[in-house]
Formats: sequence, structure tokens, C-alpha cells
Amino acid sequence: MRPHRDHTSRQRLWTTLENPTTPLVSRKRNWTLSLDHPRTSASHSKLLKIVVMNDLHLVAPGTRRPNMDTTARFAVALRSAAARHGDADLCVFAGDIADQAEPEAYRLFDSLRRALLIPQCVTLGNHDDRNVYLTYAENFETDPNGYVQCRRDIKGHCVLVLDSSEPGHERGGFPAPKLAWVAEQLANARRSGLKVIVILHHNPAALQMPVDTYRLSAPSDLLAVLKQSGADILQVIAGHCHISSAGSWGGLPCATLAGNHHRVEPFLRGRTGRQQCYEGPAHYGVVVSNGSDCAVHFEAYVGEADPMDGTLFPRKVDQAFEEVG
Repeated sequence: MRPHRDHTSRQRLWTTLENPTTPLVSRKRNWTLSLDHPRTSASHSKLLKIVVMNDLHLVAPGTRRPNMDTTARFAVALRSAAARHGDADLCVFAGDIADQAEPEAYRLFDSLRRALLIPQCVTLGNHDDRNVYLTYAENFETDPNGYVQCRRDIKGHCVLVLDSSEPGHERGGFPAPKLAWVAEQLANARRSGLKVIVILHHNPAALQMPVDTYRLSAPSDLLAVLKQSGADILQVIAGHCHISSAGSWGGLPCATLAGNHHRVEPFLRGRTGRQQCYEGPAHYGVVVSNGSDCAVHFEAYVGEADPMDGTLFPRKVDQAFEEVG
């Protein structure tokens, strides 16, 4: 075990964020950053807001991934989230934190995310190595079986952040111990009357694209646990496929996020030849829910289109919002 690093030189106060109803094993508790002034309060006491960032693909400092600077892009994402969604209740980093599972990449990840004043939790993807992450990560949480997954109960919602990674298996998976933990959390959420939002790395739903050949392994196993629980599941959110999409999976609403790395075009069945990849737009997700209406917004932070002349849309200034029910 590496010694705890002293961050007092940054003149910041680290605070823990714990869910007393959820058993977690943590070498260092999950944290948020608190400055001299309190974090911006949530926009509405009943409205849940979650930022989801995925497919960061960070590499060791001083190097670049062959085709783009993922560190610079991630820094832009963090600044965007802080500026536009500083009132979020949670930020989830949904896997593929590192591109090659380098210890220095995980250290870089922790270093960069410290500046975000939003409570955070992390899970892993197929590019990550759980053993390396748990050895070098500064703050992490695991379930009792050592998987990097956790639960947050916020504003009448149960947010389940699931570890779909399996070392050596691109498609990940959910062996029995993982599924047992998920089933336990869902049963508790149902008894407590909580709405459920599920976030994981591997996309479980078929997009009718080549990426389906490496989507989540045996997705029906996880789907069965989710549906048999009887819990009120509002939304499933995933990354991995490098494209933003919305649809359903076995009757459950399911969205995917393009993430921090390249974006692929919708290369649907019947097409042949090369599938195009693009530097942008890079997306993170913003999930907002009042318990009955749940929306997933795709927030562009790299490759965003230029805004039109604002004078063409005079009503788009200081607009009113519908009251939250």
C-alpha cells in the first residue's frame, strides 16, 4: 500500500462522501473538493442531476495517444462541467479511464479531477486494469468482492455505478458475485421506494453496428437481474461504443455516450467499406430526473458547432422553466 499523499500545499480541504446504507470497501474514501466557499447548491431540491464522463483514454504524462491529446480534451470536459453544471449532485467517470492501464495515467486522472467541485465516483472499462487501478488510484471504492462499483442514494434515486470490466476480456461481463451485489442493491432500492439509474461502461444494447460484436458479454444475465428485481429503473447509461445514442434494451431506456475520445459514425447494417471516425464532437452526459421524467442530454465540449447570431432568437434570453413536480 502506497503512503497517502499530502495535498495541503494545494490549500484544499478533502471531505468524504459515504452512503451509510451501502457496504463498501475503500482504502481511501471517495471525496469531493471543498473550497473556502460552499459548492453551488443544486438547482432544485427535487431535481437530480448527474454528469457522466466516459472513455477518457488517458495516457502517461508526456506522451500522446497516437491520434489525439486525450489529456487536453479531459481538461476541457472538466472545465465545461464546472462552468455549466456546477450544481450537479454527482459526477460519474464511467470507465476506460486509462488507455493502456498505466499507473501514471491513473495518477494523472486523480490529479486532474481534484479541481471539480462535484461529488464523484469511478468505475472501470475494458482498457483499464483493476489491479493496477486499485494499486495506484488515490481514491476508490469497491464492493465487498473487490469490484469497482458503488451506490449513491440521492433525492429519491438510487444511482448504481457498475463495474462491467473483466481483466483480459474486451467485452467485460457480470459473473455471479457482481450480479449478487447488483441484485441486493436493487432489492433495497425497491423496498425504499427509490427510482434507479444504472451507469456502466460496456454498452449492453445492440446498436445494429459493428460495435455490437464487442458490446457487453452475456447482456441478458444483467438484464434478467434488473427486470426481475421489480425496481423502478428509469435509465441505463453506458459508454464504450464511442457514439451517442438513445433507445431501449429489453424494454429499459438505454443511452450511450460518445465520450472523450474519437466518435464513430452510425455505421448500420447493409453498409460496407470504412467506418469513419471523427475528433468531435466529444460528449459527456447530463442526466436530469425528477423521479418521473428522466432525460439524458449530450453535452458537447470539443467540436461544438459555432453558435448562431443570438439576435435572431430574442426569446432565448432569460427563459422561464416549467415548475418541477
